[in-house]
Amino acid sequence: MIRLEEVKATEFSEVFAIVKTALFEYVDAVFGWDDRYQKTRLSNDYEAHWYHWLYQDNERIGLVCFKFKDDELHLHLLIIFPESQGRGAGTFAMLHLKEIAKGQGCQRITLSSFNRNKRAVNFYKKLGYQVTQAETDFYSMTLVLND
Repeated sequence: MIRLEEVKATEFSEVFAIVKTALFEYVDAVFGWDDRYQKTRLSNDYEAHWYHWLYQDNERIGLVCFKFKDDELHLHLLIIFPESQGRGAGTFAMLHLKEIAKGQGCQRITLSSFNRNKRAVNFYKKLGYQVTQAETDFYSMTLVLND
């Protein structure tokens, strides 16, 4: 069973370290990584209540950041810790987010992914997400929620 727990403000340095570990190679390849800029972006552009720890039973397995916008849930980040990968945790997390979105009356889930992150892109496609916009470095993807 997957559950979410809101990240506490005192845990931001841990969140930043996790995001850096997971996304450094992609961000660095496209923009160049700058710690100060990334810390500012993660704390100013993303509201604190959007960040949640992912738990499977009582084990912390990852981090998710999402918001509700109009009639959609927009996923900013999904990071499954390496030791929890390959066990279906990402799929269970996405199914849980789908139920949350439906419960809030959302019509779709949207996200963006670095197109060079083939593993993530293939993961989302396997779950039914469609590429709705392809840019030089990113794909915008959408899953339409049917009743």
